[in-house]
Amino acid sequence: MLLIIQNNGSITELIKDGYTYGQVANMTTDLVKMGFIEEKEDALKVSEKGQEWLESNFKENKLVGSEKWIVPENKSRIEKLKENEVYLPDRNELHF
Repeated sequence: MLLIIQNNGSITELIKDGYTYGQVANMTTDLVKMGFIEEKEDALKVSEKGQEWLESNFKENKLVGSEKWIVPENKSRIEKLKENEVYLPDRNELHF
């Protein structure tokens, strides 16, 4: 959520991931209460506390360059296959 706000993104990605608009609103309210985001000129901005949290989180994971704003999509990952093994996903498992 902080990355979306920091990069002026859209909440549609959260909706696609299965969150409801109510859950997104609750997350936003919680982040305001915790002091990670603040409202300035009718827009949400990441606060200094939120910025510090993002920086410490990225330093901890040693993210550099575009990894700072492109978050890996883990729900479509599968177990590592053997060299000559073929993977055929179930249609209901596909997330795109």
